Order: sequence, then C-alpha cells, then structure tokens
Amino acid sequence: MGFTITTVNPLDHADEIKQLFVAHGRPEFPGFFARAYEPAVRAGGVSWLGRDDAGQVVMHVGCFPRRFRFGTRDVVGGLLVNALVAESYRSFFPARALMRRARGDIEARGDIDFLYTDPNDQARAVLEVSGFRRIGTLARLVLPVGDRRWLVDGAIRLLHARARLPRRVRAGPDPTPCRAAEHSAAAFEAPWGDSPRLRPHYGSALFAARLEGYPGPRDTWFTFSQNGGGSAPTAGLLVRGPDPSGVATLHAIRREPELSLGYVIPGLVRTLRAAGCTRLQIVTVAESELAAELRRAGFLARRDAASVIAAPLTPAGEAVLGAVRQWEITDLDCDR
Repeated sequence: MGFTITTVNPLDHADEIKQLFVAHGRPEFPGFFARAYEPAVRAGGVSWLGRDDAGQVVMHVGCFPRRFRFGTRDVVGGLLVNALVAESYRSFFPARALMRRARGDIEARGDIDFLYTDPNDQARAVLEVSGFRRIGTLARLVLPVGDRRWLVDGAIRLLHARARLPRRVRAGPDPTPCRAAEHSAAAFEAPWGDSPRLRPHYGSALFAARLEGYPGPRDTWFTFSQNGGGSAPTAGLLVRGPDPSGVATLHAIRREPELSLGYVIPGLVRTLRAAGCTRLQIVTVAESELAAELRRAGFLARRDAASVIAAPLTPAGEAVLGAVRQWEITDLDCDR
C-alpha cells in the first residue's frame, strides 16, 4: 500500500482530520480540535498528513510549539500531538516515515529547540527508531486530602502532619481563592524570576485548549502572599475541582523561584478540605525536583505512567533534555 506525506496547515484540512479520528474511536477529538488548533497554528503549529493512493487521509501527527523559561533564557519545545494511523496502515514503516518526516521538517525550520511527547507504548517504539530517546516518566501523583469516614480522615490529617515534621516546615498561610472566570490570569502567564528549572509560559488560549470549558465555575487560582493578602503574590496555583467525586486537579504552578511547595500545600489542603475535596492530583515528570517536592509534601505516585520521549534540535535543546530533573511541567504541557 502506497502513501504520501505532506506538511499542512491543519485548519485547511479540519474535516478530513476530524473524520480520521472519529472513525477510529475518538469522538471527543472534534471538540479538542475546535479549542486547540487555531491558537496552536497562530503560534506556529503544523500537521503532517499521510494519504493513501486514493487521496484518503490515513495518518496524522501535529506539532504545537510551547515556550519555556530555562535558566535566564527562553527556549521553544515542539509538542507532538494527536498521532494517529489508520488501522490498515498500522505497521512499522508507515508510522516511522511519518515521524521521521515530522522531525526533519521541524529541525529544518530552525525555530524549535527540542521535540517531545508522551506516547503510548506502540508509538514510543516508532519514535525511538526515528531519532527520539526516552528522557523520563510522566506520572500522576495523588495527595489524600480528606474523607467522610472519621477514622480515615484522622489518618489523612496525621499523614499531613508527619510530612512536615522531618523538615520542620512551617505551614504557610491560607490562600486567596480567585475564580478564573472572574479574574485575569495575566499575572501568571510568564515565569517569575530566574531559576534553573524549565518552566512553561502560559496563556488564556492554552488554558482554554487543554481544559474544556475553561474558565468554568470549578477553575480557581489560589494565590499566596508572604505577608497576607495586601502584598504581591509569591505563588499562584490553578486547581480544577473538586468534582462530584471529591477529586481536584492541580494544573499549573506559578511561584517565586525560592519558594518551597511545602510552604503552600498545607494552606491549599485546608481550603480544599473545606470545599469537600478528598484527593488532589497532579501530572508531572516523576524524575523531576518538582515531583520530589510533591512526594515530600505527601503526594503518592500512581501506576498509570507514560514515557516522555524527546529529540534535541539545537544545543539549547540538548541542554534542556539533559536537565530533566529541572522540568517543572504538568499535564497542560503534554499530549494526554
């Protein structure tokens, strides 16, 4: 079976791309396309389409540029998204041709420092023979917050108290909740200060693309200040939830470089408990310092992990991939 691969503006082929996904068990994809692809194209995003001999779209992968602060400079990562190959073409060579073409075209552009993604196991095998390598693990970490059963709730309170004891961490203040629908998130868009960590730039378009319905009634920025609500914030945490089951998700962290999460998590937990939250979860790189901070605060890693696969395209990109312990990303910066 023959095929051809072309680089395209995905907005010009929206119907064909959406049809491919819907036909292969992805009914939610058209909604995501409507939210995410237009702002991604404005930022330089592209897609690659594979067509069979009859001109039918049988393969797709996209690349969304993501801007990060790394030390004292900005770098650009290219997030590979929505890779899909029609069942009749799900053999090794068509998928490898698609990924190699995408990598080569992006490298030739010269405006992206590294490519990365969090694929399933089948796609990972293809990427690893297409110039990519595994650099880490994307993990979901969960913090017990409360429980309706008094005995379990007491054990959770003890867990939080014990998490602070070894380091004599002083519990920080309670946060000021700001509903995302009622307050601008402009103050949290750019990373604060200089830090060796890899920290993403945010924006309202990214939040709306990754979080369906954002800004909604369950989206809240919790801000923290060293000296009460009258001073400039030292941290802002974007939380969605809790949902009806009591689960809340921490999607974004913005903080001063020297501020420990151990200072703000206790106050966030108190506030979420009062709102009926039972669990707080976050997705990040398991090997990172951020994940280590979260574990010290009582978060527990779950088993639903995925590999982070990446390829450097510039010397700056090589430096980023060599510093995975410094990555401070969440699910907002990933494909899943």
